[in-house]
Amino acid sequence: MNETSALDDIGRQEDSGEPSPLRVALGFFILPMLLVFGAIGVFLLFGLIAHEDKSVDEYLAEVTGGGINEPWQGAFGLANKLAQDESLHRDPGIARRIAAALGHPSAQAPRVRTFLLLALGSVGHESSVPVVVEYLDDPNADVRLNAIVAISNIGVPAARATAPQVAERLKDDDETVRGYSAYVLGTLGNTEAIKSLEVALNDPVGQVRWNAAVALARLGTDTGRAELHRMIDRDYLMTIDELNLQQQQDAMIAAIQAFAMIGVDSALGALTDVRDNDPDLRVREAARAALISMHRPSLP
Repeated sequence: MNETSALDDIGRQEDSGEPSPLRVALGFFILPMLLVFGAIGVFLLFGLIAHEDKSVDEYLAEVTGGGINEPWQGAFGLANKLAQDESLHRDPGIARRIAAALGHPSAQAPRVRTFLLLALGSVGHESSVPVVVEYLDDPNADVRLNAIVAISNIGVPAARATAPQVAERLKDDDETVRGYSAYVLGTLGNTEAIKSLEVALNDPVGQVRWNAAVALARLGTDTGRAELHRMIDRDYLMTIDELNLQQQQDAMIAAIQAFAMIGVDSALGALTDVRDNDPDLRVREAARAALISMHRPSLP
């Protein structure tokens, strides 16, 4: 696939309303025990990036209409470059120039805002946090989603104070935005989000409830234990058509690790059963480690 066709494929997806690879990757639920790999990694995974290497300023020139490519293509190339080149991370000058590009008329296009936000997240400078927060209320759901991804990639401690704004997105009309918001709230370590996450346990969408339950465990409370119990029930998971075997296993491991964080005695029997009987070795090992961490050395 050459550069033009790769970029055109993404453009056609957005123009046709089809979900982007990022949205597909974030679509069911995000596992808090996994590293936040950075949104651009999703595009790399799908082999969609084939862009000539340019400098940051050359890409930004394209974003503002000073190059041969469309502004969103320049933003896309910039996001890719910054995701791969760690030497550019934490650079306040680059963060400042990207923030300025977000204010350019070309950024009225949602694709441009999306990729510039991902670029800011990759740079990861604390000065970007107030800029990214502005886009949590963007009218475009993909832009809101990628603002949350950027906050996640900037990480704590710089982004911890954004928890109240991210918690507002638990009421978003878009279920992927709600689900990823719940995940990120668990990583920010701000207990101000607990009440909002407890409300999210009643969300009609499973990915939101599960992310909320695990996030609550990360914040030190067991109020999501009912959902965590469902997540380690293999028979229950097999009734969910949207989940493949890998997702079942990942969901179980996320819940098992959450139980280990909060040490819920009511989970001991279920965890022991998983340790002894689940068909997946990774899941059994996770249950064994959780039981040990919950100070039950007498258990075999």
